[in-house]
Amino acid sequence: MKAQVFHGPEGLTYQDLPQPTADAGEVIIEVKAVGLSPLDLHRLQVPELEQPLVLGREIAGTIAEVGDHVSGWRVGQRVATLAHIPCMRCLACLEDRFSACATYQAHTTSAGLTASGGGFAEFVKVPEHLVKHGGLVALPGHITFDRACFLQPINSLLHSFARLQLEPEQQIWILGAGSLGAIAVLLAQRLGLHPLVSDRSPQRLDAALDLGAKAAFNSNGEDLHTKVRAFTDGDGVDAALLTEPRGWDVMHALDGTRPGGKLLCLTDFADPLPVPLDPLAFARRQIDLLGCSGLSPRQHQRSLTYLFDHHLPLEATISDRIPLIDLPQKLEDVQSPNSNSRKILVYPS
Repeated sequence: MKAQVFHGPEGLTYQDLPQPTADAGEVIIEVKAVGLSPLDLHRLQVPELEQPLVLGREIAGTIAEVGDHVSGWRVGQRVATLAHIPCMRCLACLEDRFSACATYQAHTTSAGLTASGGGFAEFVKVPEHLVKHGGLVALPGHITFDRACFLQPINSLLHSFARLQLEPEQQIWILGAGSLGAIAVLLAQRLGLHPLVSDRSPQRLDAALDLGAKAAFNSNGEDLHTKVRAFTDGDGVDAALLTEPRGWDVMHALDGTRPGGKLLCLTDFADPLPVPLDPLAFARRQIDLLGCSGLSPRQHQRSLTYLFDHHLPLEATISDRIPLIDLPQKLEDVQSPNSNSRKILVYPS
């Protein structure tokens, strides 16, 4: 099969790999579409797993093979995957910090190399743990493979909104209008919130306004937080959601958040440079600094509700659809600080 294989400093190579086969309890999926996720970008820039590997986590396709002792699934069935399923028993799970669960970290889909997603290939293996515990999701006939790729970003964002514990009519500032930020604008409105957006790209800002953002601010200037405060009559927002934290964005978010507000960093793709923080600014203004990453089983049913509801225009956040062979060229654009891309879908076949 064809795959984009990551070899570390050498980057991606479009090459042939052996097609994976299903052992007992496993399922093989023929990948029809896969979303480029923030974690994929992070692992391309900051290699942290053994190479070579195949990335790509937001997978939709059809079942090509079912291993022994697998029940409830059949060849030809249309499915999407969840990249991780936690144990639901450890302290991290009991506190809803699922990505810190050892079981969550130990099992994910693979194209036959280091388990790291594997969707940037024609076929991918779903391990027994995911098959047995809800890592496969059957797709109704009216749900396209493109739309199915949004399952994991929706879940991750709902997990973040749950941590923020906001009330309807409150204002949330979404920093970054790219892949996650654009979807966050849609979900915030569904939750009754008023989303504000900032980004370096005028095209992304225009798109965010089209999706329903109440205001959009260019983040290239040093007075970003001043603009946000002015829009909120000097009060500041109730919460800031950082989807692409880069350096001083954290300080802008702090300065634009009201006393008693919340600041949440949601990403696996961030500027690796140290971020200067003033502890007194958090303490005296009593601002909660939160972190969130990964998927939440508690948001699964709600994620499916939004995914299956065509009144939520998820497809409007797609900026690029590319064949697998063209992925390296697109990554050069995405990794630029001034990228205009939002949701990118990749097609292996």
